[in-house]
Amino acid sequence: MRNIFIANLKRAFISKWYIISIITTVIMSYISSREYLDGSNSVYVIDLMLHLGMFKKVIVFFAAIPFVTTYCQDYNSGYVKSVIVRSGERKYAWSNIVACALSGFTAVFVGMIAYFCIISYFYQPQSYEIGGIYGGIALNRPCVFVLIIVSVFALYSAMWTVIGMTLSSILPDYYVAIGTPLIFGYILEELTAGLPTYFNLYSLSHNLAVFEDNALLNYLYTIGVFILIMVVSGCVFSHFVKRRSRNEMV
Repeated sequence: MRNIFIANLKRAFISKWYIISIITTVIMSYISSREYLDGSNSVYVIDLMLHLGMFKKVIVFFAAIPFVTTYCQDYNSGYVKSVIVRSGERKYAWSNIVACALSGFTAVFVGMIAYFCIISYFYQPQSYEIGGIYGGIALNRPCVFVLIIVSVFALYSAMWTVIGMTLSSILPDYYVAIGTPLIFGYILEELTAGLPTYFNLYSLSHNLAVFEDNALLNYLYTIGVFILIMVVSGCVFSHFVKRRSRNEMV
């Protein structure tokens, strides 16, 4: 497990696409927020960006770039057969899921925090008055507030990236792998829009309160839901990887 895990981490992080994903996140952050930069609080700018629907969809797309098509490449080239012989189906599948999640999460998190640091050089982060469960943190510890909302969004992006890889095991096509995080994310947000906040993906990604007056529990629940979805997706991915490696699917 260790060898295949390290190999997949190298494929994810030591690649031009990972660097491109981070740089693109910084560039898109600037493009989306440049009209709000004049004299603005840098904390406000980051919070504002994460409420822009188009910005979120574009960043989710770029989060998928580093690793989401890896299984398609392995399967279509026949490389997956030799890897599975050496490492086993389960180890191969889960090492891919972990590498996909980590690369998607860090590409968004590093890119957005890098952008926050850049604009904070010109526009000092200040206390920020905002309603909601994290209002007290935004007012007293604005930089911690930024870390919270960016980490939630980065994990949300990673979740859709993992789902994209999962669906590519059912239909091993590059366009399916790349397009799923963007398209499927929109569909599921709409489907869960009428559900309570506990299960509403839109509300969770926008840091709306699930547990009143308990920011820590709210944060842990939100990331827990996203991680649970990734684990379930990983189980589905592992199942279809096994079926394909045993020629049970066309």
